[in-house]
Amino acid sequence: MDEQKKVEIKAEYLTAEELRVAASLLYNAYYDDLFFQQAFGRKDYGQKLRAAIREELTELWQHQQRVVGFYVDGALLGVACIIDHQYPQGESRYWSWRIKMALGTGWAPTRHWIEREDELKRLLPSNEYWLLQLIAIHPQHQNTGLGSQFLTALLELQNRSESSGLAVFTYQPEHQQFFQQHGFDFIADVEVADISGQLLYQPANREAEVRLAN
Repeated sequence: MDEQKKVEIKAEYLTAEELRVAASLLYNAYYDDLFFQQAFGRKDYGQKLRAAIREELTELWQHQQRVVGFYVDGALLGVACIIDHQYPQGESRYWSWRIKMALGTGWAPTRHWIEREDELKRLLPSNEYWLLQLIAIHPQHQNTGLGSQFLTALLELQNRSESSGLAVFTYQPEHQQFFQQHGFDFIADVEVADISGQLLYQPANREAEVRLAN
């Protein structure tokens, strides 16, 4: 359970110079991710994961998707990568991304990524959504309540946009519980690369229902 400690959070879009730090945070956060473990396999797993995160982060930033940094006292302690409905997803992905991702991780993992996006896009209840693609918190600041504050800041940012809602796909029961405690609704069970997860969604302009167990 998170220990609640309110601090001042500043959410800003990342600069090019900050992408390397963001990639490191994401690598640590997703090293034990079930989807990536299944998709990439054991051989050269760390190398493939670094390549996937690097290519995705760079691609989203270059195409002006929302790569958000969360700062506490000027230090970058969290990052969230969001794609909107206008960004090509699944089979519509740019070929430059496909080639770079395939070179870094292999063609099969790239296909799994594309299939996951196609399935999520098909199931989402709106065509004007934000999808939380990646999110990370500095490992030394996990289980401190910062995750809840980062998500609240992200929802506030999203509610000021024209998006109809924020979606997230997660595999771990504790992560599913975390998002549902913050007002996300269950949409569907999804299986990709032999890994089962849940698609969750929170409509925009709805106050988050935070029910944290302290």
